[in-house]
Formats: sequence, structure tokens, C-alpha cells
Amino acid sequence: MSSNCSILSDTFLSVSSGDESLSDLSLQSAISSLPLNANLNSLFSECVKNLNVVHINAQSIPAHYPDMLASFESRDIHAILVSESWLKPCLPSTSYSLPGFHLIRNNRSNRTGGGVAIYLRSYIPFKIVSSSCQPPPVDSAEHLLVEVSLSQTKILLGVFYSPSLLTNFFSSFEALVETFFPNYGHTILMGDFNTCLLKDDSRAHKLVSVCEACNMHILPLSATHRYPNSTPSLLDLIIVSSPDFVSKHGQCSADAFSYHDLIFLSYILRPPKVKPKILLRRNFARMDVEQLRADARNIDWSAVESASCIEQGVDVFSSLLNQLYDVHAPIHQVKLKHLPTPWLTEDIKTSIHRKNVAKSKFKLNNSDEIRSKYIKARNRCNTLCRDAQRRHIHASVENSDSHRVWKFLETVGVGKSSHNPSVLNIDTELLNQYFSNPSNSFDSSAKSRTLNSLSMTSTPSHPPFVLSQFTVCDVKKSVLSVSSNAIGTDNVSRTMIIPLLDIIAPVITYILNECVSCCVFPEAWKSANILPLPKKANPVTFSDFRPICILLFL
Repeated sequence: MSSNCSILSDTFLSVSSGDESLSDLSLQSAISSLPLNANLNSLFSECVKNLNVVHINAQSIPAHYPDMLASFESRDIHAILVSESWLKPCLPSTSYSLPGFHLIRNNRSNRTGGGVAIYLRSYIPFKIVSSSCQPPPVDSAEHLLVEVSLSQTKILLGVFYSPSLLTNFFSSFEALVETFFPNYGHTILMGDFNTCLLKDDSRAHKLVSVCEACNMHILPLSATHRYPNSTPSLLDLIIVSSPDFVSKHGQCSADAFSYHDLIFLSYILRPPKVKPKILLRRNFARMDVEQLRADARNIDWSAVESASCIEQGVDVFSSLLNQLYDVHAPIHQVKLKHLPTPWLTEDIKTSIHRKNVAKSKFKLNNSDEIRSKYIKARNRCNTLCRDAQRRHIHASVENSDSHRVWKFLETVGVGKSSHNPSVLNIDTELLNQYFSNPSNSFDSSAKSRTLNSLSMTSTPSHPPFVLSQFTVCDVKKSVLSVSSNAIGTDNVSRTMIIPLLDIIAPVITYILNECVSCCVFPEAWKSANILPLPKKANPVTFSDFRPICILLFL
């Protein structure tokens, strides 16, 4: 056996920090009796400036979703690697999201079980480097590798799952390691390899030799898988390229999920700071509508008509309206937060913990009495979670307008599923040039054929089309028919127009009629904010984006 394997089998390690090990069994027992979330908070409390990664064999994220929410609330965890996710393409990511994380998936298709996934903090940029084909061949294992950007450093982060002890995945794993690992100064790989390194057999030798050949290091752990009436085994591994950067690593019980321990790593690389997303919004909530209307009546709107041209008139109108609302609904900063799951109350967390304690006792002693107590605790917990989710959904859709209802239903996975695209370092100027280049949007030959066809068309004998003048009633009807609250480049929104519609409708009518009379479409109304929406989950080129124009309300 190699030196790496001898280290693995020499010492029982539950938690290690550098060369130190936690040998106090009473302390281990105290930690394991805590809820998993409290346990992880304790383990990472001194490593808040490091990159903290955990791996769990979930044996179904859908089945253990409440446990996922309750277990991974710690803000100090930056990545959660999952083996046996059991996610299927028909299950939307929004139904199993964790607050503050992107969910990156590689689902197993055509077969039950399996699958790997990574929950990565939403503020950490990433790019998918490699993912195994699905379903995996019999001589390969499932994997998902992502490139993670931390300041000036790029690291390779991956999760690996070997479905069976019979799978001879070593050749494909070696090819994967030789292809990608040398390209990165730091590599972190975790997973369930279904290869027990406590055994002195060919599988253990082969896996260790592959890692040694590529200068990768398997960190020491004790047995991570304990099944009743069977010998404990070390199946879940942490493989790194630079052990000197390991501040702390180890394992802790995760009975809520499977017979596998959770393994964790604190790596001495500083993750990016959380940058709160701040939006500038007008404070309409405290606005005195009556005073607003009174001040609007006192504004000299005739300045719009006395402008030298309609272009200037449009600018004057937007300026007067914005100045009015700067007084009555000033712009203020709104900091967006990742709110916790609203239905996950402290009572439910307590019930989840009781269920997990009962499950731990049942794993140690599967007598009928212990089994009955575990089933009772499990059923009570499942009922509480299900009822709380139903009450939350009912309260969110009751007495709400259809737009808000559909927005909410999207968040719980109903309707069109939304992807979590990888965060790319895109040059916005180049992207804008790509969108504005007609050659990317139009077929030049088709355009020429169309123009030629139109030029050969005979002139119609009937009179030319003429726009008639608009009335104030036409304008009011059109304004009220628009439901969009999008804000264009003039910072005028529907919310600003509606309260003053009877006062400013004549001004808007004048602007529109002048546009018709002068055959002018104002330059200000030709501008738009462009929102690049990804067409696929992981866009890599400009053509993978769809430009969505946010037009001015008027």
C-alpha cells in the first residue's frame, strides 16, 4: 500500500486542522449530538475567511429538501457538493433551491438514483468545465467539474460519484485528472468513490496510484460509511492538489440523509466578499397622493408646448415629472437580501432535529420499539413541513393579482422553469456591439430580395394612409391598457403616470399629436435598456444571449 493509504488507515480522524487531530471522544460525541447546522457553524466559526466546502451523499435531494434547508443555513459554507442527488430533468431547480446558492446539476437520465450536483454561492463566478454523459457508461462514474473564480485565482471544484463497487471507473477518472487538473493551481474534488481505502485491495491501490501519478493528495479520514451489520468503510474522499492550503478538514454525522458522513474542507483561499445588491427605487409607500396632485396642478406644463421642437418638449416633460416625484417619492437605496425559507420555523427545525436523533438511534438499534419511535417522529416532521408549505403557498396566492401569483409560482417550480446560468466575465460593450450589428440579426440576401420585391410592386390607386389626431380619451385608454411596470431610460414609470393621468393626459396628447403632425418620432423614445437573457443554462458566446428591450413607458 502507498504512503497515502497508510496514513489513511493509521489514525481515526473526525476533524483535522493542519497536522492536529480531534481525539477527544467526548467532544466528538457532543458535536455529533448537535443539529447538523449548529455543528457546521461550530466547525467553520474560525475559518470565515477561507473557502469552505462540504460534501454529502444525499440519497435524494427531493426527499430530504427540508433537511437541506435546515442543515445548510450557515453563511460560512461556500459550496455544497452532492452525490446521489436523484434529481430528474422534469424536476425544476427552483423547487429545490437553497437561499443564496446557485444549483448546478448533472442529472442521471433513463435510470433511477444517481446524479451529482453543486450548490455554489450565487456571488461566486463559475463556469462548467466538464460533466459526465448521462446515463453514465458501465466503466465510468458521474462527475461535475466547475471552474471557480476567487479574486485573482481560479480553482477547479468537482464532485464525483461511482454508482457501484463493480464499476471500474479508474481509467476514465485518470483521463479526467490528466486532462483538467494540470490547468489549475488549486483543485478540490470530493465525492463517493465507492472504493474503500481502509482495505488493502486492488481498487484502493489503483485509486491511490492514479492520484499520486497526478500529484494529487487524498486527505486522511476515518470510515465515512456505516451500514448496520456490516464493516465500516471509507468511501467518501477529499482530494486536493495543495495540502499546504488545507486549514481544516474532516467529517461529521449526517444521519438525516444517508449512512454516509458529511465530509468538509476549509481551504486557505479567500472567497469574494458578498456584495449586497442595491437597487435605486422611488419610495411610493409614504407618498401623499393628494399633495402630489396639488403640486402637479401648479406646474407650468405649457413649457412643453413652448419648447422649440418636439424633441425638446419630450425632454421637458420627463424633467418636470421627475422633479415632481423627487420631492414626493424620492429615490432611495434598497438592499436585496436572500431571505430564508419563510415556512421553515423554529418549531419545524426542532421537529427535524428530533426526527434525525430518532433516525440515529434507529441506525444503532433497529428494534421494533426504536423503529416505531423513529417512524412516529418522521411522520410528524413530514406532516409539519407539508402543512407549513401548503399554508405558505396559500397565503402567497390568496387575494393577489395574477402577475404576482405567477411570479410566486415560478419560484416554487410551477410553470416555465428558469435556469441558473453560469456567471461569465462578459464585456458589455462587445455584447452591445454584437446586438446592434444588423448582420447578426438579418439575412442580407433576404433583405435584398424583399427590397427588390417592394420596388417592383405597383403604386396603389387608393389614397395614402394618414394618421388622425388623438384625443385625450384615446390617450387615457391607451395608458390604462398598459400593465408593464418596466422603467425606461427616462426613469418614468407607469406608477408615476397613473396617479396624475387626468392632469397630464392633455400634455401627453399634445406630444403625440405633434409627433404625427411633424412626422417625427422623438430620439429619446428610440433608446432602450437592453437586458441580455441567456438562451441556455450555460452561455459561452454572445449568440447564446437574447436581447430584451426595456422600452420607455410612453
